[in-house]
Amino acid sequence: MKFQDSQVELRLRTPDEATDVGVLLARKYWWALLGSWAVFAIPFFGIACLIPNTIFALVFFWWFKPLYERLPLQVVSSAIFLQKHSMKSALRGVFQYDTLAWLTIFRLCPGRSTLTPVAALEGIESGTGKIRRRRQLVKSPLISTYLLLHVGMFLCELILVVLAIFLYMKFFEPVFDESINPFELFFTQWSWLWDSLSGKLVLLGTSLLVTAFMAPFYVCAGFGLYINRRISLEGWDLYLGFQRLIARLGVVCVLCFVLIPTDNVMAQDVTSAIPSTAGEQTDLSSDVNDVMQEHVVEEKTYRERRPREPSPPNLLWQIIVQYISIALMILLLTSLLGLVIWTVIRLRIWEFVKRRSKKSAIEGTEVSIVSDAETEVALPSNVVAQAKLAWSQGRARDAMSLLYRGSLLYLIAKHSCPIEVCDTERTCSRVISRRVPTLSTVFNKLSMHWQQVAYGKKALADEEFRHLLSLYEDSFA
Repeated sequence: MKFQDSQVELRLRTPDEATDVGVLLARKYWWALLGSWAVFAIPFFGIACLIPNTIFALVFFWWFKPLYERLPLQVVSSAIFLQKHSMKSALRGVFQYDTLAWLTIFRLCPGRSTLTPVAALEGIESGTGKIRRRRQLVKSPLISTYLLLHVGMFLCELILVVLAIFLYMKFFEPVFDESINPFELFFTQWSWLWDSLSGKLVLLGTSLLVTAFMAPFYVCAGFGLYINRRISLEGWDLYLGFQRLIARLGVVCVLCFVLIPTDNVMAQDVTSAIPSTAGEQTDLSSDVNDVMQEHVVEEKTYRERRPREPSPPNLLWQIIVQYISIALMILLLTSLLGLVIWTVIRLRIWEFVKRRSKKSAIEGTEVSIVSDAETEVALPSNVVAQAKLAWSQGRARDAMSLLYRGSLLYLIAKHSCPIEVCDTERTCSRVISRRVPTLSTVFNKLSMHWQQVAYGKKALADEEFRHLLSLYEDSFA
């Protein structure tokens, strides 16, 4: 798909707006979508009419709906992005490697209209795992939306089928008997609908008409959600915006080159006037010097005799043009500065700064080890016992956190180690090695195991934990 040729404005929309855009596309290309849908629907409808059982015939016709919707998907994509497909390429797009999956294991997936274009239009090769990752990216924020779309379309089809059958029974009266009451008449008509051949054809025909009416809207609404998600992932709107900005800046640069005054440069062709021999070059240079000397003397005497005249009008016109070009340059630079300010405002820089400030404020409210030491917030009375309890309950990270925080608080309180809030484990080790070198080895070992458990998600053996408990009791308890 060449999104640069899109006939629809490519901008990021809400899921509801994207669905509305799909409905508008379905209204615009409804007849083309209906014709492409009928290419596969009519043959399968004919096969379903030959099945004796009414329920099996309906299920058979309904089961192959993903196959009917492949051609309309290509039609709406070609109409929007101005692509031309031959019959061979269209059939190749219908019978792809994921078609069988949508007819078997993914047949009941509610996101069919939104996820089918991933493989049908992007041309991703099978077996690489890219299709699964792309579908996960597309569907992750749209699950509730396409669930609502699928359920809504299903309910619309069901209501229309029931209403059409009711009207058929009302006006055509295929089964009518005045001698029985309305309830018995209803059950008689219902049994005729499911047991007779005419009733089966009525049900299948009604299902065909209703599905044909709703299929373009279902396909285009899902396609609108898919396109909106790709705009969000790949930034199509930003790319097109930058292209338009580059085009405008190109026009501005051309105007600048045209309006900036430059000196006139006259090119002269002197290749033909160069003498061929050294003697001719010497004679020619002496003649030129004589002529120039004579011309300079005559020009000086002429200028001394000639009275001063006012400046010619051409010079005044050049000055006016220069001032006008300078004014235009100032106007263009002002416009460019205003465009930059407008872009900054549109990018919502201030909202980004506000979000960052809120985030930093939230992070500033978190409790740190150093603030605990400064406000004399005490750990549990028995750190070792609490650590053993947390370890026995399978909370290894909490157990190591107690030991690590207890050792830091001990060093800050007893030895006045200058540890700041922003110091990392490595910085703390350096400070402790300078201030309390006797406890540096124990603290480094405890810090190393804390990093492995907290950040590396590594398991710690029971013997190592008991060894750390004994070291903690000997050094920091």
